[in-house]
Amino acid sequence: MGDYYPVDAAEVRKNGMRGVLSTGAGVGLLLFNSLLHIPVLGWILSGGLIALGVMGLAGKNSSDKMTGTVMMGAGALGLASIFLKGLTGFLLGTGGVALLGFGAFSLFKFVKGLKSRT
Repeated sequence: MGDYYPVDAAEVRKNGMRGVLSTGAGVGLLLFNSLLHIPVLGWILSGGLIALGVMGLAGKNSSDKMTGTVMMGAGALGLASIFLKGLTGFLLGTGGVALLGFGAFSLFKFVKGLKSRT
């Protein structure tokens, strides 16, 4: 029954932002996973992600800290791919697909919320 009432504008904005960011992060994670197969480039990208993650942990917002933690985790998995190629590829690929799915679901809720407001 609540589907017939307009959704709050803040909720619509939140779903749109989540959808775009999650979809972009999923594509980025899948791209990063594919670039790890190039030996030196993969190591450099992994080190860069760890450095960016450390800078994110120094941020004041909780979202900055969460983003920093995720980036450090991806960078650590990238460096671990030197020794554990199959496991890290599976984890990064699964994470990328999960983020794409969450992003698509959030974008669907965004569009549904926009339609309910008109």
